[in-house]
Amino acid sequence: MADKQVKIKITSAVAIGGEIKRPGTIVTVAEELAKNLLHRGRAELATGESKPLSKMSAEELKGLAASLDIDGADGMKKADLIEYIELAQSE
Repeated sequence: MADKQVKIKITSAVAIGGEIKRPGTIVTVAEELAKNLLHRGRAELATGESKPLSKMSAEELKGLAASLDIDGADGMKKADLIEYIELAQSE
């Protein structure tokens, strides 16, 4: 029987499966790992609700950009991140 999977939002940079996940990134992980990250304050449960891009920090936007596979997000300014994220979400 497969482990239960839980969708979480990363709140502090962590390594999962050998990859660094930035704050704001939404990931689905095994329940045991989710409990560990939630307990340590490194994540929160992901909800259907999200705040507007304009209210997100640059780090949150970079995490979201990474989850959308946007290249070069690390060097972008907030306005550019928002533009590229909106473009990626509209596709």
